[in-house]
Amino acid sequence: MTINYFEHRETIAKNVLNFLRLKGFSKLSLSKQTGISRPTIDQIIKGESPSPKQYNSQIEKINHAFALPEDYFITSRPPLSSAPPAYAYSDHSAGSAKDPMVRELLDGLDNILDIYSLYLR
Repeated sequence: MTINYFEHRETIAKNVLNFLRLKGFSKLSLSKQTGISRPTIDQIIKGESPSPKQYNSQIEKINHAFALPEDYFITSRPPLSSAPPAYAYSDHSAGSAKDPMVRELLDGLDNILDIYSLYLR
């Protein structure tokens, strides 16, 4: 089954952004893991692309890089608030026995990264 992803750009854009947030990936890390340029990742997230063929190829690369089903980004995804986000730099698991000073610094770093990510959209 071959899907024309270009027809689903708006849904895919939302789901790719949600995927990044849930997995704790940055746009740059997605770019490095898929071999898709950072500016092209921005286009995907905006629902833009210069050509349908190129767009379809890029979504296939993302699916392949993460072993996702072909229809992963065109099916409905739960809202971000329904699943706990992954954190790229710190472990927010319950019962973590980190030093309080380390915990405070890591929480501060996560806050900075959250604020920074708001400006990258």
